Amino acid sequence: MHPNTQKRQQILEVLYQEREAQAGKLKESWTTEADLKNAVGDIDFGLSVLIEIGHVKRDGYLLRITGAGVLACEIGQSA
Repeated sequence: MHPNTQKRQQILEVLYQEREAQAGKLKESWTTEADLKNAVGDIDFGLSVLIEIGHVKRDGYLLRITGAGVLACEIGQSA
């Protein structure tokens, strides 16, 4: 697996866990970009790709996995 693919999968997994932990509280399921960087490391390229393909939504410095991102994460396919 390409290192960029692994990084995108890590990003999705962190955002997936946050959304799952906050199930039923959609407005609280956002993760800060800083928290994601602390968890995964360098996220710039991987995050930009995930946003472009619709797996992650950005609102300023807040990030949230989308429904498409959840499905991709569950099957281990971050594109």
